[in-house]
Formats: sequence, C-alpha cells, structure tokens
Amino acid sequence: MYKRQVFISHRSTDKEVAEMLLDFLAGTGIPKEQIFCSSLPGNDIGSRISAEVKDALKNSALNIAILSHDYYQSAYCLNEAGILWYVDIPVIAIAMPEITESNMRGFLNSEYKLRRLDSETDISYIYDAVCKETASEQKSVSIITRENEKLRRRYEAYLETRKSAVNVPASGKIDSFAEELTDDEQIVLYYMLKKQVRRVSKSHISEWLNESEIHNVNVDNAFDFLSDSNGEISSDGTFSLSVDTFRKYARKRDMLGTLKECVKRHTSLAIDKFKKLWHNNNLDNTEKLFVAYIVDERVAKFGDRWEAEKQVQNIMKWENKCNIPGSLSNNYDRCIEFFVQNNFVYASSWTSYGNVREYTLYPSLKEFLCNNYPHPYDEELESVKGLFEIPF
Repeated sequence: MYKRQVFISHRSTDKEVAEMLLDFLAGTGIPKEQIFCSSLPGNDIGSRISAEVKDALKNSALNIAILSHDYYQSAYCLNEAGILWYVDIPVIAIAMPEITESNMRGFLNSEYKLRRLDSETDISYIYDAVCKETASEQKSVSIITRENEKLRRRYEAYLETRKSAVNVPASGKIDSFAEELTDDEQIVLYYMLKKQVRRVSKSHISEWLNESEIHNVNVDNAFDFLSDSNGEISSDGTFSLSVDTFRKYARKRDMLGTLKECVKRHTSLAIDKFKKLWHNNNLDNTEKLFVAYIVDERVAKFGDRWEAEKQVQNIMKWENKCNIPGSLSNNYDRCIEFFVQNNFVYASSWTSYGNVREYTLYPSLKEFLCNNYPHPYDEELESVKGLFEIPF
C-alpha cells in the first residue's frame, strides 16, 4: 500500500461522484492505486470502521470528504468523519448541491471551506493539494485544463439525472424532519406508518426489505436511535413507538411522501443490474452456465456451508441430463459468491452460530429467471451449455 495516498470518504449512494473524481486525478497523473475510496460494497451499512479503511487512513496524506444529505444520514460516514477531524491530516470538503455552510454539522461543519466540482477554481485547488500532499509531479497546463473541463462537464451531466437526496427548498436548507432522522430511522418509520402499526419486529422489517429489494438499511441502528427518545425495545427485540409519537407522525402532513423518497433512494432491483451485466457480457461462461441451471430447474434457493453439498448434488444431476459433468458443480462456490457480491440474492437462513446457510433470489430476478417461459435467453443459454458438452 502507498504511504502517501489520498483517502476519499463518501456514501455509497455518491459512488459516481467519487469515481469521476478518481478518474480526474488518474487523468492528471495520480495512480489509481494511490487513491482509496472508503465506501466499498457494504462498508456504510453498519457503523463500525473496517480494518481495510483503518489501514488506509493510517497511510493517507490527504483526506477528501464528499458531503451530501446521504453522507450526513449515515452512521458509518459520521464515524469516518470523526476520524478525519481527529487525525492531523488536511481535509478537503467537497459539497453536493444540497449542502451549504448553513446545514453542515457534526465534525465536518462550517469550519471547513466547501469546494464544488462545477467550479474550475475549486477543481484546480483539489488537484494542487493532491500533488502537494502526495509529492506527485505536476502535469502540463494543457492536460490539467482538459481534465478539469472533462470533470466539470461530467459532473454537471450527472446532476441533471441525479435523484435529489431530499426535496430541498429554495433556501437550500434540508427539511427539518428529514434532517433529524437517519435513513435507517426513516425507512423503519415508513414501514410502521404504511402498515399502521406501532410495534414491529426486526424479522418483519427484514422480510419486507428483502421482498421490496430495499438495501443498505441497518434495522438495529434504527431501533436504537428511535428508542432513545421515541419508544422502547422489548426483551424479545420488538420495537414499539410511544403512542403519542406514533399519533404525531401519523398526523403529520406529507409524512409518508417524505419517508417514501428515502425508501426510493435505497431501492434497487436485482433484475436491472442482472440485465445490465448480461447485456454488457460481464458474466463469464461458467456464471452463464449457473444461470442456465437456475432457468432449467427453476431454482430460487441456494445452500451454503454444509447445505452447499445438497445443492451440488442437484447440480450434478442436472449436469448429467445435459451431458456436461463437473462443469458447474466444481465451480458452485464461485458462482454463488458472484451472485452474493452483485446483490442478486439475500441471506434467508442462518446456522445457530449466525452464519449464512441459505441464499434466496431477490423477487424481481426470481420472477425473470424462474417464471419466464419460454425464456428470452434460451438460445444463448443453450449455446453456453454446448460449450461444456462432452461429445459422444
């Protein structure tokens, strides 16, 4: 790992902005390996800082924080912000449009000068700071000017299509209600008000999140924050809002609409990503063979650990029918890991020690792969099976 690297702190929902900043720096001669983006898949779900992030912070020469409404709503990002504030390393605060000096809070507050990626001057400042702190060689003015303009155009195009984090009024201030609650709290409250219940269990919330394909929600975190002032958690883990609080929220005008915007930001259908990867040919032939198995056998649940043995036995039976012995069964672990990493499946059963023993296809992908006959990919899937077929 580089000893003088750039650490970029951001929420996973702002990943595109982090990526365009990374591309800008790479285009001006800063090696991508010298830049660490903190919100790796899963990093901002909970509140604990991962070992990899801690290691990167120890080696950073410059810290950059991409501040957005979502950033300030993440317990993980706020913990990260605390570390950036504490360590004696320069920090550059890059603001998304909804963030102004008046609504900055916590460790990264109005004491930090905001920089914006639609400003030629601010982008130049960021580049100069990175070069200085990482002891990198400055590129020619023509290269810097070209990459600066490219970043501004890309960022402005992104803002045109970006889903607003919240309905920000003309004053630029975030709705006071949304500002008080984390995304975790808003999503749990949405479920309770939508269902008209003031008591709810973690299992019911989790089941709804999986069925609705709502991601990156820490239910324990929501229960913890909400119970601190608005309710309580019983010994069996059930959360209850106080009667007065429930009535107050239920009467609040446009409450569900405000909360629904937060739910939408966390909703991502597995089928959309699957089709994108498929059409971009991002699945290798073995992964496509796994898809063929799912389509042929209408499989929606997949075993892990010792349960994987049963799955492999079923795969071997299918392989024998298709005359492709060992082609998939020997690679099952890799294929199911690919599905896990791409959020095509969710954990649906656990061992007594809390380890996952079964995964299930998200509903949108299950519908497409298991309930679609004839399947639109049939011809391609037959071709893939043909690649592995053993000639007589």
